Amino acid sequence: MSILRSSNPILAEGRLEEALRSSPSSPATVTVAGVVNKTTLCLAVAVVFGALGNSFVKTNPGALFMVSMASFVVSLGVGFALFGRPSWAIFLAPIYAAVQGFFMGAVGVVLDNILKSKGIALTGGIALQAFIMTAGVALTCLILYRSGAVRITQRGAFILWACVLGIGVTYLISFVLSLFGVATPFISLPNQTGGSTGAYIGLAINGLILVVAAFTFIADIQQVDQASKEGAPASSEWYLAYGLTVSLVWIYFESMKIIFRLAMIFGGGKRD
Repeated sequence: MSILRSSNPILAEGRLEEALRSSPSSPATVTVAGVVNKTTLCLAVAVVFGALGNSFVKTNPGALFMVSMASFVVSLGVGFALFGRPSWAIFLAPIYAAVQGFFMGAVGVVLDNILKSKGIALTGGIALQAFIMTAGVALTCLILYRSGAVRITQRGAFILWACVLGIGVTYLISFVLSLFGVATPFISLPNQTGGSTGAYIGLAINGLILVVAAFTFIADIQQVDQASKEGAPASSEWYLAYGLTVSLVWIYFESMKIIFRLAMIFGGGKRD
């Protein structure tokens, strides 16, 4: 099966090929609608658990560190488990969505509280603003792909993969340093505020990372389209949905950071 290499490690050529080979044989094949339905279910789970994470951190303001550690460990565990058993995606994809949703909800509360301490209030909070931005980015990606305006070539996918790897390593280093109270310049959110040069650099970096995440999502859409056209077994739909969910969570996370930086720079347009 000539599946295009994706920049998403979950849907990378080798992993996707293995997932398709290890999926139980079935007369039914992958459909775009099937993958979309399963991805939508994962996103619904993320939204519900996002609300729970929001409420939890509101009543336990100091719990973000614990939540972030738990999210990191569980998400990493899910990723490694699916590398060995892609067929487990039917169970692990919703778990990943729940854990990430809870984490994003918790982060949203903390960022909103930082803005409030600066006298800045965003309509609906960062969570709602980021949801709208994510929906807009995802819709734009879908339109660009369906119109034929954007197609990811093998070389383009390799460049994206290199970018994703570099971003992942940078975020991992930043996370480890944060455990020791060290803030990474231009990466750690509370570092640069107001209209400082550092704030604009941080915003530009987040914008570039969002572009990479968006192109990764397009590559994932292309993977799903090809899997459908080439008759992959329907049992692999959950694995494909998991890959799409990973990309959408990444887009949402970058959207939250961009909105936060914009609010800190320009005051959010509304003050208490």
